[in-house]
Amino acid sequence: MKKSQTVYVAYVGTTKTAFLKARVTDSGHPEVEALSARIAEGFDQGIVKDLAGASQTISDAVKDVVEAGSDEMLSCRLVVSNTFLKTYTFQSSIYFHGDPHPITLKDVREAIAQTRSVATIPLDEVIVQAVPQEFLVNDLAGVQNPIGLEASRLGVTLRLLTLNFFDHSNLLKAFERCELEILEVVPAVLASAEAVLRSEEKQAGVILMLIGGRATHFACYRNSVLIDVRSIPVGADCITDVIGKNLNLDHLDAQRIKEAFGSAIPKAEFQDELIPIPDSSGGKKTHIQRSDFESQLDAGLHQFFQILSCELTSLQRQYSPLNQIICTGGGAQLDGFLDRIEELISPSTVRIGYPIGFKGPQGLATNPAFSAALGGIKFTSKIREDSLPATEKQHWLLRTVDSVRNWMFEYF
Repeated sequence: MKKSQTVYVAYVGTTKTAFLKARVTDSGHPEVEALSARIAEGFDQGIVKDLAGASQTISDAVKDVVEAGSDEMLSCRLVVSNTFLKTYTFQSSIYFHGDPHPITLKDVREAIAQTRSVATIPLDEVIVQAVPQEFLVNDLAGVQNPIGLEASRLGVTLRLLTLNFFDHSNLLKAFERCELEILEVVPAVLASAEAVLRSEEKQAGVILMLIGGRATHFACYRNSVLIDVRSIPVGADCITDVIGKNLNLDHLDAQRIKEAFGSAIPKAEFQDELIPIPDSSGGKKTHIQRSDFESQLDAGLHQFFQILSCELTSLQRQYSPLNQIICTGGGAQLDGFLDRIEELISPSTVRIGYPIGFKGPQGLATNPAFSAALGGIKFTSKIREDSLPATEKQHWLLRTVDSVRNWMFEYF
């Protein structure tokens, strides 16, 4: 029986950072053992602005999770949430000479590696992820799983996600100062998709909306393929900002009140409820009626949901039909959020994206606010045969031959 493996994931968001430890076994259900989340001191919108401060934030989070006295260099995936990621699409082909060539997993990886190497992205950008969209087998386009097909040419279309070279370098440098090796950088929306989307939703067509503090990310899937990724510099903190400004509160107090009493839908039956407002100077708390509280929030809520509605409508028009919308991230936990989205985007099917298949404390393993960090446990950019769409079942002898061939290509 294979021993369990310890996996570490770091998360850098637009307002918070986190460090997570999980144990993964052959069962396929990762167990979350510890997670430390902190305000992103030293970062600005997910980018390092103060190297010493950012490193200290990371170090403090790691100390909460990793046992004291551990001197080994830890390796982790880094999940990033910011609006500076860019996306491009490139394609190229490799050719086989001689007799008909059955495509192998090694061939698929070579085609992907070549396309990455010839992609003409700006010189000041770094590719952080390359996601296959489709394969070209001879002259047959739109192939999702080319393995086993006879071909003289194999092409691939990749969606490349990039980050500015200096932003990428500074992120890695902050983690290096904490003696952390970054295995790969993963955009938060891709990690979140790994955590909350079901395979049948990706196949049928779905929009994933990941709502963070200062950014909202969108990922569109159809036929199990990532067809678009985009971000906007607006998140749930725009509501927090309204509370803070109107009630003269600091950000943390405003966040606490939003989480406890904020609602996207007015609560008519509780209009006389008194909401406690802390005094910023440490004095006695004051109170405000819910009706007044909701009227102050109305403008911020209206603007926030109008922006989300415009983006979702644009994606639905461009990639119709995508009538399933999955909302995740901390912002999706706002009371009444789902009802408000359903009102704006009709007749789409909408649900909250809770992490699927994770074990651990319920407050962690099923919390949408941690969906990106949790998805980082499962995410891998390495193309495996089982990560490609399933094909028809082969005869047992052909399966055996293919398994041996792929094993030889992998290890020899």
